[in-house]
This record gives sequence, C-alpha cells and structure tokens, in this order.
Amino acid sequence: MHIITGLVLTGLMGRLGKDKAVHSTTLRSPILRAPTVLSVVHSLPGRTRFRVPRLCGDARTAAAIEETLQGIEGVRSVAVSHISATVLVEHDAERIAPEVVAAALIRVLGLENEITRDVEAALARELREFSRAANRAVYEKTGGLLDFKTALFLVLAFLGARKMLQQGTLALPAGFTLLWWAGNGLLRGRQTAS
Repeated sequence: MHIITGLVLTGLMGRLGKDKAVHSTTLRSPILRAPTVLSVVHSLPGRTRFRVPRLCGDARTAAAIEETLQGIEGVRSVAVSHISATVLVEHDAERIAPEVVAAALIRVLGLENEITRDVEAALARELREFSRAANRAVYEKTGGLLDFKTALFLVLAFLGARKMLQQGTLALPAGFTLLWWAGNGLLRGRQTAS
C-alpha cells in the first residue's frame, strides 16, 4: 500500500516539475501552490507573475490589487490584467519574498478561508454518497428495521461465528476479527446516536 501511495505522490510531484518557467525555490512554498486560488505562472528573483482566476473580468478588483501591492515596501511595480487574470509584480528580491506578495493578493481578494478549507477527493465524495444511498435503500427496503451499517455488521458477525464453529478455536483470529468489527461497529453507532 505504501508503494502505491509513493507512486501517486511521485506522479503528482512530477507534474509540478514540468512547469520549467517557475523558479525551483518558489515551488517549495504551499501558498504558491494553491491553483484554485492563485498560481505562479512565472517566477524569477525579483519578478513574479501570478494567475488569479477570480480576477478575470473584474476591473475594480484589479485596481484594488494594484493599489494595495504598490503600498508594500519592496514592491517596485505592479501590472494587473483583469483580461488575462494575471498580476505581474517586480520586487526587491532581498527585501520581499514571492510568498509575501501571494499572501497580500489572497488578503486583498478575501480568499483566506478558501486557502485553509479542507479538500476532499472526488472518489471519497462519491464513495460517501454511495454509502448514503445504500444506507437509505436498505433502510427503506427493511421498513426501518436495518440500515446498511447494521446489516453489514450482522453479516460480518454471522460469518465470524460460522468460521469459528467450522474451524474450531485455533481459527480465532479471522473469526474473532469479524466479530470484533461487528461489535465495535454496533457500539460506535450507538455512542454517536446518543
């Protein structure tokens, strides 16, 4: 399982490395790798271009960004385009880091909550929705007697007991494990319900 996780992470990190225009030191900062909020298009020491999707077509916000960034000590010039949704900032590399400029952009746009919001994989969301649908279907089919979790735990308990009876007490780990899952699941369900 760890090998698969490593391969997935390597693949994702490899996609970041393909953007050759971005200076390698800027990729280390998580604030510069939030593509839904803003992303670095180009970065050299003292010059950083950001893509800000929310800026597209919003001239008023573009003006506010330009005014705010011009007020930061160490920023030499700011060029904001609401047409291409980009912000080009030339700054003193010794006095100000691209992360500070990115943080200022996030602050001006009011995107602090979007940066800190928990992310959820599409597969996890779909599995949760499937679980809810299966739970509702079993509940309705049994007239409220069972739900999916209870039915699953009862099946595991039955399989565990049957395995223990068939193979004797030496087979306790597999059968015992199934019984433990069933009991633990039922007890957890009762604790959260109360």
